[in-house]
Amino acid sequence: MSRPRFDLSWYLTNSFLARCGGALAEKGGFRVTRAANSLKAKRLEVLFGLGIEAVLDIGANAGQWAHELRTSGYRGRIISFEPSPEPFTQLLASARREQKHDCVRAGLGSRDGDALLLTTKATANSSFRKPVQRSNAPNGIEVEGQVTVPIRRLDNVLPELTSERDRFYVKIDTQGFEEEVLSGSANTLLRTDAVEVELSLVELYEGQALLPEVWRMLVKAGLRPAWVERGYRDNSDIWLLQLDALFVREESWGARLRK
Repeated sequence: MSRPRFDLSWYLTNSFLARCGGALAEKGGFRVTRAANSLKAKRLEVLFGLGIEAVLDIGANAGQWAHELRTSGYRGRIISFEPSPEPFTQLLASARREQKHDCVRAGLGSRDGDALLLTTKATANSSFRKPVQRSNAPNGIEVEGQVTVPIRRLDNVLPELTSERDRFYVKIDTQGFEEEVLSGSANTLLRTDAVEVELSLVELYEGQALLPEVWRMLVKAGLRPAWVERGYRDNSDIWLLQLDALFVREESWGARLRK
């Protein structure tokens, strides 16, 4: 039997439990928020709300983000891009266990060719840019080696992989290379309904574009911020170093609401 539209006893009980649980969590040094108030929830709201069936996973590493997307219920196509050989092998093995998941071993940037990738202890921190030496740098950001990898403009590689009718959700996690990725994606952005991106407030990689530059590029492409939440922070001090943000094409969202 379904619950009535408004059940006062159910509401009071759950509200009381929620308050008690929240109070206990805060005493333990934690803060409880609604699951809907998260990037993960907004991501799914946009994907399902706009009926997006093609996701571009740029900076895929070993496929952690794609796995989270699948476990959240997304069943559409994923195209993952990862330049580093070791995590790409893991990514490919993971993708072969599911359907509609293609992998491209290449970095994305503003040109086609080859580039030197600096590999780090934690492979998710590998970058085409040199990490800035700072006391509050993320763990595992130390450079351990380097490898020459292919680099492509997204506008050049995507026509080989998708149809002209596809609309995209783009996730960018490229360790200071966001500006270059966007510079090589001008045509793709015209067909993109949402971009999820990591925005840096300080230089973690030498010469990287910071939040204002990347923000302006996305707004210029017709996308508006729909969600922002705290990303990486300095655990030894009060400072916030990165934000995670979701930008959505206003025209597409508006069309959805008018249906």
